[in-house]
Amino acid sequence: MKSLKIALLTYSTKPRGGVVHTLSLAEELARLGHQVHIYALSTGEGFFRPVSIPHTLIPCSTIAGESMDEKVKRYISTYSDTLDVIKEDYDIYHAEDCISANALLELRRRGLIKFFIRTVHHIDDFTSQSLIDCQLKSILEPDHIIVVSKFWEKELRSRYSLNPTVINNGVDVEKFKIPEIEGVKEKAKESFSVVGCKVILSIGGIEPRKNTLTTLRAFNIVNAYFKANGERLVWLIGGGETLFDYRAYREKFFSEVEGLGLKLDEDIILLGNVADDSMVELYEAGDVFVFPSVKEGWGLVVLEAMASGLPVIASNIEPLIEYLRDGENSMLVSPLNNDMLVEQIIRVLLDDELRDELIKNGRKTAEVYSWGNTALRHEEFYSGILESVK
Repeated sequence: MKSLKIALLTYSTKPRGGVVHTLSLAEELARLGHQVHIYALSTGEGFFRPVSIPHTLIPCSTIAGESMDEKVKRYISTYSDTLDVIKEDYDIYHAEDCISANALLELRRRGLIKFFIRTVHHIDDFTSQSLIDCQLKSILEPDHIIVVSKFWEKELRSRYSLNPTVINNGVDVEKFKIPEIEGVKEKAKESFSVVGCKVILSIGGIEPRKNTLTTLRAFNIVNAYFKANGERLVWLIGGGETLFDYRAYREKFFSEVEGLGLKLDEDIILLGNVADDSMVELYEAGDVFVFPSVKEGWGLVVLEAMASGLPVIASNIEPLIEYLRDGENSMLVSPLNNDMLVEQIIRVLLDDELRDELIKNGRKTAEVYSWGNTALRHEEFYSGILESVK
């Protein structure tokens, strides 16, 4: 097909799932010969990893004392006004989140664009009215909707009578590989100051959707088990705060850490946003990947962990069960069943035969998915839209 001019829009430069999706999709579409430009809001920093695709970072600094409602309104206004001034003409405008989707809604209202696409990764349970409204408008009002899993296709059909298109996420299987050189894991553990420890790894920061409190309570029990047997257990948590503030949940987490007698930087190490060039080493440092999320769009980091040869314990929820199989490529648990999570963490850490089976089958699963295939599906989707509007 002919080369298209494509604008991909995201709300942040940080390593959140939607941002990772935006960058990876942009790069693969460019490899297919399309002219891609990325737009993102920025509080002053660049993208979390090098990006070869042309991009525009829209300054949107933090204002002290600003309410969430004021912030969301300002972000959308800043985004739409900047795009209005740029006045670049694209064949495809594709938003990856509610903020950028609402900015495109405003451009369409002004008559500056005819249509746009929105990828819905998941639906958040916001409490701020501005975010509730922002999310709802970004689902109901775009001209075309993509979802990343069959689960969210069903949800959008049943909740809103929409007819979205499913295009799964991918994983960079060349970047994330099972280490072949002896001693790699030990070296990785040294980099994160966890030499001689059994390491639980979680990615996604501290927030309700990631179910971090349940993992904390399970970690406390597993930690006591291994300590009683003369071994040290450490929990590494990668990922920083999202744009949306879960302050109350974070405060409860830190309160429970203190109440349980656990020590930050010793028992639990908060890494914040990990540099992209350190992510491979971070997965190598782990002994088990724990991901008992209560809600996901697809679970990019699960596939990254599996590609890296890290055994996975995850929630038995959709959409994760679209590619995870209990006892074969992962161990699945009910996300709020603390006892089950404790049991499976101990089992995976102690049973070498089970670990080997999960690692082997996890890698096979990851290899089924690629960003290249995801980009081809998007190309086909874009082509169909452009044919229909001729």
